[in-house]
Amino acid sequence: MMIEQHYDEEVLAGFLAEPIDSAARDKHLAGCSLCNRTLDSLRGTASLLRQTEAWERPSFSSEPRLETLAFLRGIQKTMSDEDAAAEHYVKQLLAGSRDTWAPRLVEHPEWRTAGVVRKLIAATDRYNFSSPLDAVELTRIVAEVAESLPSSVIRDALAVDAWREHAYALLIVGSYNESMAAVTRAEGLLATASDYARSRTTLMRALILRGMEKWTESAPLARVAAADFQRYGDVEKYFAARMSEALVLYDNSQYRQAAEVYSELAPLRQQIHGQTVAHALHNEGLCHRELGEFDRAEACFVESIALCDRLMLNSLRAKARWHLARVLMRQARHEAALKILGPLRVEFEELGMADDLACVSIDTAESLLAVGRSCEVPVLCRQAIAYFRLAGLAYSTGAMTALAYLQEAAADGHLTVNDCSEVRVFLERLPHQPNVVFAKSLL
Repeated sequence: MMIEQHYDEEVLAGFLAEPIDSAARDKHLAGCSLCNRTLDSLRGTASLLRQTEAWERPSFSSEPRLETLAFLRGIQKTMSDEDAAAEHYVKQLLAGSRDTWAPRLVEHPEWRTAGVVRKLIAATDRYNFSSPLDAVELTRIVAEVAESLPSSVIRDALAVDAWREHAYALLIVGSYNESMAAVTRAEGLLATASDYARSRTTLMRALILRGMEKWTESAPLARVAAADFQRYGDVEKYFAARMSEALVLYDNSQYRQAAEVYSELAPLRQQIHGQTVAHALHNEGLCHRELGEFDRAEACFVESIALCDRLMLNSLRAKARWHLARVLMRQARHEAALKILGPLRVEFEELGMADDLACVSIDTAESLLAVGRSCEVPVLCRQAIAYFRLAGLAYSTGAMTALAYLQEAAADGHLTVNDCSEVRVFLERLPHQPNVVFAKSLL
């Protein structure tokens, strides 16, 4: 069977200088409707390009349009008035404990303004790493207020920001499914949002997917967001997106490659907010710990802790101290590790960081076992079990079962370092897989 060969555009362009009817004398063109249509399209384009208007630059008046200026000044004044009033409203709203915020908002419907949403979003940073449970409630309220505003482009933009902040607050406390639902809601409002807002939401989804251990989905999104922020010239967000990429490398045990990303980012630290730098130092410390570079790991954690102290980032400080203790454990410096681990259990409980509380309890049990103080493990486990019983999380039952196994093994004098490791692996999986069952028994 013969396959018909058509003329490409370069060949067809050669017919443009000839009279229209002369093309019909070409044997192929005479019978090929496809090439004739293409030639007609080329003729139309050539005709347009011969028009003088196609090459003239349009002239624009440099004089400002008075009606446009009046409109913009009106919006500016409205926002300024809203923000000024919001300063007073927000102070009243956040004056008490978090359980008073929602009822107080119900009593004051006049507080439901775009200005209040902007001020509350700006306030979330100081809660995320000092009191994470407060941040969850605060961002929930912000999203609810944003959604209740009159429909407009501004309302949609604020709602996207609010839901994204809520997703981040939920991510910090390990509520991955709820966090994903929040970022999905933000994405549903992106139709009228800027490309920049879309990139920020892409980065948030990458962070959540990383927390859910969906690394093959997370890494490409982080790289896309990093490239976008670099194009926008946003050094802070570019830094954060590259950190997300490094986290995925770490999760895939590519510790050296992850450490190299942090090394590349180091020259940018002076341009970055201290909170982001504290995170970077913490995460770089994790890489060096896994590489066995304990001195460098310890230096990173100590610097991160100092920065957290200065910025009052309580939850990140607690995590950095925990991982510093784990560096000491890797070097069999268990007595030094216990001095850090003991107070941390109370801190994680107060901060509402359940999965970290469970894991730090196991590390404490392992160190107690190493120094011959296994008799203290049952009390430790009972305290952790009591916390999970009250917390009522989706994975509370699984956590209590695993901790009860450790408690019994320690009470019977059969607890081993291997038992601690197995329970720790199980507890690390629980927030991501709340239905997984702990099957090991003493029998």
